[in-house]
Amino acid sequence: MILLSMDKHGIIVLCAIGLLIGFGFAYLILKDNVVCNEPYIQVGTSCCLDVNGDKICDSPEGTPTSSTATIRTIPKGGKYTVSRVVDGDTVELGDSEKVRLLGINTPEVGQPYYEDAKNRLKELVEGKTVTLESDINDKDQYGRSLRYVYVNDVFVNVKLVEEGYANVYILPPNTKHEDELMSAWKTCLKKKVNLCEPSEGYCDDRCIGILNFNWNAEGNDCDNLNDEYVKFRNSCLYPCDLTDWTIKDEGNHVYKFPKFTLGEEADVTLYTGSGINTGTKLYWGNIGRMACNAIWNNGGGDTLYLRDAANKLIIEYNYAGYE
Repeated sequence: MILLSMDKHGIIVLCAIGLLIGFGFAYLILKDNVVCNEPYIQVGTSCCLDVNGDKICDSPEGTPTSSTATIRTIPKGGKYTVSRVVDGDTVELGDSEKVRLLGINTPEVGQPYYEDAKNRLKELVEGKTVTLESDINDKDQYGRSLRYVYVNDVFVNVKLVEEGYANVYILPPNTKHEDELMSAWKTCLKKKVNLCEPSEGYCDDRCIGILNFNWNAEGNDCDNLNDEYVKFRNSCLYPCDLTDWTIKDEGNHVYKFPKFTLGEEADVTLYTGSGINTGTKLYWGNIGRMACNAIWNNGGGDTLYLRDAANKLIIEYNYAGYE
């Protein structure tokens, strides 16, 4: 047996070393238990928002900030009071936390049915106690909590789709209620209300159809925008005026047709990139807006909505993409 002897100073040093080791293990345990979903990054044992991907903490608006404090989040379930409706798919809770309704997308400011969707959501939730349910992702790129919203036995997200105030907008991995939302959209189409109201003119889906949809450009979609396109055909024996018709995807990218008439039994191709419009070629011009300006999603699929000048639904075309 080896006996060690030391004075009180040695004992103090050993205690200090022990405390440092203990704190180190505690830090590692806490660090390993921290999960930060994109666009949040881990800083020590907390998460902060990094909108532009530069590994520097940002404020929710994307403005760099020197603070690395944890951005407050709401629990993934529970009951809360809605203090204000921001728009058709976003609400604010009593503590100013913003919540984005999962699985849906409503019209933006200036688009038809924007006010209708916002007012309907007010009727359903403003000033009321709601139950919030989470999916896989906790927050979106703007720092809003992503939730399904219930008022008593009313599933608000589904209700807005069923009544034609919202389109279905599924972004994997948040697919928990995809079947219910798609069923609600089918109900909306049968009711033919609001966003599901069909065109009353003769130039509807009996004439206008999709001939070719090349949503997957060759190579990198972001670098080959004009190989991402959709070709429409007018199969009727008379021309169709498409002026002010719109095309929208699930992510609220909107293209409005210029003054344009599609001749009888004629085709027109809409390219994502830029070019000179002709009688057979049109260009979205979705360039210089973000790192990648491709419109149509490859993984997880997307939906094309074609509406006439009165915002009546002509075509809803969904494709699955690839995983």
